[in-house]
Amino acid sequence: MFVYRIAHKEHSALDGVGGVYGTGRWHRKGSLIIYTSEHASLAAWEKLVHITSLENLPNNLLLIKIEIPENIEAYTVPKEVLVKGWDGFPFTSETINYGTSFLRERKYLALKVPSVVIPEEYNIILNPLHLNFRSCKIVSKVPFIFDKRISQNG
Repeated sequence: MFVYRIAHKEHSALDGVGGVYGTGRWHRKGSLIIYTSEHASLAAWEKLVHITSLENLPNNLLLIKIEIPENIEAYTVPKEVLVKGWDGFPFTSETINYGTSFLRERKYLALKVPSVVIPEEYNIILNPLHLNFRSCKIVSKVPFIFDKRISQNG
């Protein structure tokens, strides 16, 4: 299986350190975590919703393609975790607690969660502390530039 992420060049390593600096929908601050998407296009949408201003789209981004060995299946988040408001902000304790427990237990390498941006598609959370994490390989890192029309009005 291939998954994708878009990251600044200086944050393109698969180390999960970004989760140490702040809480996210699926982790508590201090957790090593890697957010990826099942499609490159979804990774772009996920990046866009975290950009504070379209007028200043970053130009130092990379599209990173990661291979997860075929024998490793992503565990799907149980429906009961997706309580009313799970997709809102601030993040619900259910998603934060579940994701943090998922990471700490190290039972699964990958967690499949619905995207808030496109609910019919999925993000794949990778646990860099899982024993099989080293079997994940970066296949490619290519420059990624958002089309300038995204930041144009009308």
